Amino acid sequence: MDPTMKTIKKIGLAVALIPLLGAMSAHANIFEVNNASTQGGEFFEDVFFGGAFGQSEADDYCGTSSSCTEDDTSWKIYGGYKINDMIDAEVAYNSIGDLNREGEAGRETAEIDALSISAVGKYEINDSVEALGKIGATRWTSNNSDGDEDGFSINYGFGAKVRLNETMKLRAEWESISDVETAGGRKTDVTTMSLGIELETL
Repeated sequence: MDPTMKTIKKIGLAVALIPLLGAMSAHANIFEVNNASTQGGEFFEDVFFGGAFGQSEADDYCGTSSSCTEDDTSWKIYGGYKINDMIDAEVAYNSIGDLNREGEAGRETAEIDALSISAVGKYEINDSVEALGKIGATRWTSNNSDGDEDGFSINYGFGAKVRLNETMKLRAEWESISDVETAGGRKTDVTTMSLGIELETL
């Protein structure tokens, strides 16, 4: 498939998820009813979810290649659970984007996706701003021009959240995934910077 069409399909999927997230937030009062009568409702009080767009970059991917693209648009969706005031558990799917370079055997391409689970540490700076740091494990997949590769790596990152209202936060984040294998057996650390919206249930 043409790389441009792949990007359009990815962005289209992410955009299609935005109304769903909004609808879930708008009906979060359903959980309030459950909270009054069931133990299951108490669980949902601590659930959050969100989505973000950003920019990805593969460190040292280009090397000496004179024709190379080592960054792309990225997006992610995620959900998590507040274990306590200091730690969250979080699961995320990240579409990192497409890379390409002129290699020894011709044009090399890689399309990278990742599924991660992380522990997220939190520190409340004030009533509106919260700093975060995360570390976890990632299952990545790289669809390469010379064959697909997948594996497990460490992921880590840091960022901040700014509360917009009772159920919504603006979230900015920098993240890294180590040793992702691309075409030609090359390994690269992939980093992303993103900005998105996080929604909480009531």
